Order: sequence, then structure tokens, then C-alpha cells
Amino acid sequence: MPAIQSKILKTLLKMLLGLLGLVFLSVVVVNIYFKERVPWGVYLAGTPLGGKSYQEVELLLGELHAGLKKEQVNIYIASKQDPLVFPLAELGLTLAKDRLLQEVKKLRFSFNIKEMYNFLTYGVHLPQKFNFEDEKWKQALGPVQAGWYTPPRNATIYAEQGKLKMKPSQKGQRLNIEKAGEEIMEKLSCRTSFPLNVYLEREWLFPEKTIMHILQMGIREEAASASTYFSSTDQNRNYNIALAAGKLDNIILAPGELFSFNRLVGEANLGAGFKEAPVIVQGRVVPGPGGGICQVSSTLYHAALLAGVSIEERHNHGLPVGYLPPGYDATIAYDYLDLKFRNNKPYYLLIHLQVFENAIKATIFGSPSPTEKIEVVTQGLQRIEPPVKYEQRADQPVTYQRVVQVGKPGFTVETVRIFYENGQEIKREFLGKDHYMPTPQIIAVGTLPAKAAGEKNEAKENEKEQNEEQEPVQEFSSVNP
Repeated sequence: MPAIQSKILKTLLKMLLGLLGLVFLSVVVVNIYFKERVPWGVYLAGTPLGGKSYQEVELLLGELHAGLKKEQVNIYIASKQDPLVFPLAELGLTLAKDRLLQEVKKLRFSFNIKEMYNFLTYGVHLPQKFNFEDEKWKQALGPVQAGWYTPPRNATIYAEQGKLKMKPSQKGQRLNIEKAGEEIMEKLSCRTSFPLNVYLEREWLFPEKTIMHILQMGIREEAASASTYFSSTDQNRNYNIALAAGKLDNIILAPGELFSFNRLVGEANLGAGFKEAPVIVQGRVVPGPGGGICQVSSTLYHAALLAGVSIEERHNHGLPVGYLPPGYDATIAYDYLDLKFRNNKPYYLLIHLQVFENAIKATIFGSPSPTEKIEVVTQGLQRIEPPVKYEQRADQPVTYQRVVQVGKPGFTVETVRIFYENGQEIKREFLGKDHYMPTPQIIAVGTLPAKAAGEKNEAKENEKEQNEEQEPVQEFSSVNP
């Protein structure tokens, strides 16, 4: 009995070893056979690849690649019924055949019996993979997206003809081509029928500022205003005033923000569109580009004083100006003389410039306190009478005399800003001492000896010319709020 059992065990052991050897040999044979082939149970989007050589798979992928390039995609846009039709290749979508072939080549039968069983039983299902060329996608759908694009519009506040106005915000829209690209790649990863339908969704774009934001800025009513006047006959100077005022109109200053005239208006040269008009240079009135913009800065400075903002930089003219009293003006010279003031209020300020036929008005809007009042007082310390200068004219007779420049006095003044609350003075601010040179009276006189016979008549003609050509002294006028 023991001998029989031993014999049976030996037989079973031999059979087991033989079976294991057979399995091992089968695995070796299978791996050798499939060294350049795809293992059984491998599928690409439902198409069986098992048993095919890598060369056959490469040819198959090439055929799929060529066929898919011509397949069409229907792109539906929002509520439009008729789709836009594009070949896949035009959208930058091509089968990633090289990448798929490399993935197929990485698949191998395992020597693990359980893994081999699962491999053969359940298989390996490879999804189709595509190359996505973002540039081609945007090139094809960019014009479509641009045609549907509407930018969002922020709510705004502005002044027009001296009154505050508001525009409500408005939603914008765009077509989400990025999301459509993700959708089409997901659909292509599975075996699908063509044409492929993709929907371009409309996406709402919301503005950053609404009416609520505008109301929170605190721009509600006029805080201060100032006006000056000019002659309507000097077209170049008036043009420059209007041009500079247009660059400053509806400027909004946040709390703590610094206003700079030069930064906003820029250099007033011919290249910037300004014209030649009288300017004050080194105490003399001469033609120069941008003549007249100092009246804009001076008018705005006057309004800024009355609005109570902090004056950071301001310079007076070398000569008195005819449109404002001494101490109220502010001259400008790009790059070294500027008008700067800071919004020291807890609310936003809006600057509004209006130019009329012979006047300019600067208005500053905000949320002024009804109990606050600001007064600007200028104290004249010295009046300097204009000197008289004579210019000799060798081509005129000794009887010739003509005023070529009307003299104007100079001044030294101090300006003070006084703050009141409920009628009581709470603060007095010294703004500075300004010096204005007098404008000399210049009289042209002849030095050529005159013939006695012609002296009387020539003197009469000179007197007539003087009466006709002498310029009148300018008068200023200023309206305080």
C-alpha cells in the first residue's frame, strides 16, 4: 500500500511539473511570438488589434488618421439653427498615431498567470487620442468668437453741461470656445459616428462696477466752481484752452489720489495739436505753442482752493494775468512747473471743465458738507508801478511817438485760505507769498530829424495811428461759487 501511494505521488508530481513546464513554455512561446505583435485582447476604440504586427498597426493608424482628417464637425452656436461645418483637420484635430503606436508597443503578456488571465478575459481598451493644435482651433473659431463678443460695460458717472449723469452697467457676452474644445476632445476619445455635433455656449461677462459702486464713490453734487473769461477773437488761444480743458474733463480722483496737470495734459507743443498763441516767458509776452493753457490751470486752481483739497504744487506767473486777481493764478511749464493737488476727502471727486464762447468754468463735484465753508483771501502787500521805457526808431522823425506796450503794475500779495464750520472759523491756511513783476510801458520815439514843412502833418498822422493802434488795458473778471 505505501508503495502504491508513493508511485501515485511521483506520477502526480511528474504531471504537475510537466504542466508547469508546458505553461512556462507556452508563455515563452507567446512572448516570443508577440515580441513584434500586439497581445490578444487589445482594442483601439472597439477595433481589435490583438495578433497584428506593429507594422500592421502602424498602417491601420495611418488609414484612420487619413480618414478622420476629412470627417466633419457641426458646431452649433447659441440659438442659431444652422451649424458651422469644419473638417477635423481645419480645427487642428488629428489622430495622435505616433503616440498610440508607442502605447501599443508598451503592452506585453505577463508571466503572472492571474494577470495573463485578466488580460485575455477582459482585454485592454485603448481610447482614441488626438493632437489638439490650439493655434488652428483659435484661427478657425476666433472670427466666430469675435463676431459674438460684446465687452461688459461698467457703470459710469460723468458731468455734462454742468450736471452729473450716470450710465448703468451692461453685461457682455462671449462664446466659450475653450469649453467646446474640451468637449470635442472628450467625444473623440470614444469611437463615435460623424459628423460630430458640438455646441458653443454663450458665456455672460459681468462688469466690475455697477450703479451701486458708483453711488458708493460719493460723487453727489457740486463742491466748488470757478470761472474766468477771455476774448473770443484770439482763435489759436481759445483752441488751446478747449484742447487742454477736454483732456481734464471728467477726471475722477479717488481719496488720496494726486492730480497732476502736466501728467494729464502732457506737453503743450505743436506735435500734440496745440497752436501758437501769446505766452509769458521770462517776464515777457511772446508767441509760443500752447498759449492759453495757463488760464485752464489757473481756473482749476481757483476751484480746487474753494473745494478744500490739499495743494501740493503751484506757481504764480511772472506777470499779472488779466483773467484772475493776483494770488489766484497757476502757471504751467511742462517738466518743471506743475499744478498738483491731492484729494484729501473721504469720497471721490469729479473734475468738470466747460468752455464757452468767451469763458471757461471749472467745477469739482463730490459730497461737500453743508456746514463747511471755504474762503480765499488775498492781501496786497505792495503795488509796483510800471516803469516807462523808450525805444528809438531811427526811421521815424523826432516828432514820432507811439505806445507799443501798455504798462501794468506789479504786485506782491499773500493768499490765505480760511475754513469755517457752522459759521465759525476752524482753520487758517497760509498759501504763500507771490511776486509779480510790472509790465513796463514801452514808447517808441523817432530820432530822424524832420523837415519843418512836414512836421505838423506827420505829427497829426502819428497821433491818429496811436489812437487807432494802442491796445486797451485788459480787465479781469472772476466768478466765485
